[in-house]
Amino acid sequence: MRMTAELAERITGMFVREGIIIEEDACLYKYGIESGITIAGNLLASLIFGLVTGRLGNIMVFLFFYGMLRSFSGGMHCKSKTGCFLVSILILFIPAYICDWAVRIPLAVVIAGGITSLVVILILSPVESINKPLDDGERKYCRNISRGIAVWQVCMLAVLYGMEWRGYFYAGYSSLLLVAVFMAAGKILYKCK
Repeated sequence: MRMTAELAERITGMFVREGIIIEEDACLYKYGIESGITIAGNLLASLIFGLVTGRLGNIMVFLFFYGMLRSFSGGMHCKSKTGCFLVSILILFIPAYICDWAVRIPLAVVIAGGITSLVVILILSPVESINKPLDDGERKYCRNISRGIAVWQVCMLAVLYGMEWRGYFYAGYSSLLLVAVFMAAGKILYKCK
């Protein structure tokens, strides 16, 4: 990830030299450029993973559900960008292969897991991290948005299940479970520190 920081530094320097941005804003732009490169790299790696596994649709549904909800709900985060990248790639095995074994799980268990995850999200959201504390206004905004997204996603999961798109259903469902797990773990870690 050091290469990403160096590339962002070079791009920012070029913007300053060309007069596109002023020197005082360089740190802010460097952070934004570095974050953009990291996100683009993660998306590219996810697309490649989806193509290699032959489960690109499942990966895209998972990323759509997960990214949308996780952005506002918060929770546990890795300490480094490298750790985050590796965990993100490992997590992709879940939506890629969950439908292979989840179809054997009784529907009542699936529904119970979904309801439990939804309740965790509705109660805990948003979960602050050590690196990103929230003020009261941000907390209220994120809570309202994440709750709305979670309810909408449950409705979408019902539609996917009803249309018998099981792979997509379980990809979205696994994102709901993972968000709830990361929120609970994040809450515990935040309280401990």
